[in-house]
Amino acid sequence: MYPRGEEAAAGAADAAGIAYALSTLSGCRLEDVAAASKQPLWYQLYLIGGRDCALSAIERAKAAGFSALVVTIDTPVAGMRERDIRNGVKELLGDNFLSKLPFVSQLLIKPGWLARFLSDGGLMKFENVVIPGKGPMLYADVTAALEDSVVTWSDLEWIQRAWGGPIVIKGVHTSDDARRAVDVGAKALVVSNHGGRQLDNVAPTLRILPEVAASVGDHVEVLLDGGIRRGSDIVKALCLGARAVMAGRAYAYGLGAGGGAGVARAIEILRADLIRTLKLLGCPSVTALDQSYIDVPAGWSVVRSASRSC
Repeated sequence: MYPRGEEAAAGAADAAGIAYALSTLSGCRLEDVAAASKQPLWYQLYLIGGRDCALSAIERAKAAGFSALVVTIDTPVAGMRERDIRNGVKELLGDNFLSKLPFVSQLLIKPGWLARFLSDGGLMKFENVVIPGKGPMLYADVTAALEDSVVTWSDLEWIQRAWGGPIVIKGVHTSDDARRAVDVGAKALVVSNHGGRQLDNVAPTLRILPEVAASVGDHVEVLLDGGIRRGSDIVKALCLGARAVMAGRAYAYGLGAGGGAGVARAIEILRADLIRTLKLLGCPSVTALDQSYIDVPAGWSVVRSASRSC
């Protein structure tokens, strides 16, 4: 999306005073991202590349000062990304030059972007997935590798031993999985449907959030991921039991449009709309938010509010 994109995003988060979560599937070395921010950094772990790759990345993240490990559990395979098919992603990532010809004109009309893309090394490698004897995993190999990296509950045991710090489990979508995550020692959960890109017609995260929050009580922190486009979306999540939210697509669009400055602008938009929404609700701060500020549909169970301590 932008040269050294994860470093730029982490720098913008640092300036805004918020945490940044770095995916295993990034083009920047986790050490370089850590150097870009003094705010809390989380490392989002995929088991892609196998156990040895994961253990190596965990050790690197510990050494670089990442404060929490986010274990992703909702990507046993890549979903049917129909836009990727229409946009020719398979052809563009493949080795057949002739299959790329239909897309050449689209690249040539953006010479500035193309120059920056090539100067940044072209199609990125995953610098945090280092295959023994081969080096960083190639972008074209990721889909097949995902199918060999399914996370099981037993994996949480060795991951926890290797990490030795707080673990966040991302991709929780049922109350049963939420309770199981608490049982294996998770310090926080992220209610997420992977941005709606994995399974079509899956329930929106805001609908699942009250059920998950009610099932774990105050044992762990609950975060919400997915669908955060406005500050009012943050308010809704806090009212329904989330301690905080994670935003991916909003900052990614900002990054693609303007690099670090674009990320900063996206954060500014969310923050300004959050404050505006609080004022329009007559609510003095996020710590005062609870379900009384929203119309909770019948059948939704809400037992927690943003007013509890962190």
